[in-house]
Amino acid sequence: MRYAVIERIARSRTASVTAILAVLVSITLSGSFVQARVDPFSSSRSFADLSGDTVAKVTGGGTVLAAPLYPNTVATFGVNARRPPGFVGGGQAVGRIHYDRHRNTTGRQVNAPVVLMEGVITNPQTPNGTGGKASIVGDCDAVGATCPANDHSVVVYVEDNSDSGANSDVFKILFCTTTPAPPPPTFAGGPLPNCDAPEGGTLRSGNIQVHSTPGEVGETTTTAAAAGIFPASARLNGVELAGGIFGIGAQNASGVSNGDVEVQFTGMSLLGLSQQVTIVAWITSSTMAGGTATLNGTAVLDMGEGPPPTGGHPFTVSIGPTGMALTIDGTALPNLPVSDGFVAVE
Repeated sequence: MRYAVIERIARSRTASVTAILAVLVSITLSGSFVQARVDPFSSSRSFADLSGDTVAKVTGGGTVLAAPLYPNTVATFGVNARRPPGFVGGGQAVGRIHYDRHRNTTGRQVNAPVVLMEGVITNPQTPNGTGGKASIVGDCDAVGATCPANDHSVVVYVEDNSDSGANSDVFKILFCTTTPAPPPPTFAGGPLPNCDAPEGGTLRSGNIQVHSTPGEVGETTTTAAAAGIFPASARLNGVELAGGIFGIGAQNASGVSNGDVEVQFTGMSLLGLSQQVTIVAWITSSTMAGGTATLNGTAVLDMGEGPPPTGGHPFTVSIGPTGMALTIDGTALPNLPVSDGFVAVE
């Protein structure tokens, strides 16, 4: 049957939070995604204890379900965390946490700088040379930070369990009334004193990477968790796109780039049926300067209907605080204005 919400958005193209949330309802309730989901609180693999002395670098972008309080609501995340140059121990870290719960509720967004990190690197690593887990602490009292009211810090727990990410890697976030402090070494994403219940779980889409590499002088990052509505017609492989959500965590150190981009577009097929288009990309090169970034890599493309997802698609995204322009397989989509959430290139 036709999907009335998408038809209204496609006609009006009104870039408002209400319209964005309407688009996201279709993402949340899509049957194709329901079939692919796993229990967001399924047991995770075993790891050694976290350590504030571990040299680690974390990137990630994707979506989780905002369970347990909002088990049918999609949330987008983007995360970057690394040790500062010259790090010798003690847990200090820099980076950024973005989180956007796509539901019309209060306290649904986070934009906080990273100040602490604990980690552990797995051995052996995944085939792409990553693997591990980390707890990342953000400062909600920092200048320009956004967090739920009365919260002074957030704690993010991530696991890099596979190169594919979805249905394997883990992202959880806790909102805390205390100032930033490291969780205990045995922390595995469970409850913490003075914090709300963990929100999130196994990734429904996207990827997380945990590298055993140090931070460098002059390193730049791109972090995003955002949504928008196309103001004009946008099409990909015959699907009319109304808007979408995206999560990004990418880094560039001395010209070496890594990280992840995850984009989900809501669209309408030629038959008038709702259709989800998902793109998950590994970053292989990038330029980041002046508050904007161009990220290049290869992507897995899932058109949501018809053939199964396919990999190896050339991919480029240009992004700044106000919008994102994506090109895949030589098809350039128009700029998607950011009307909800956050983008930071720093």
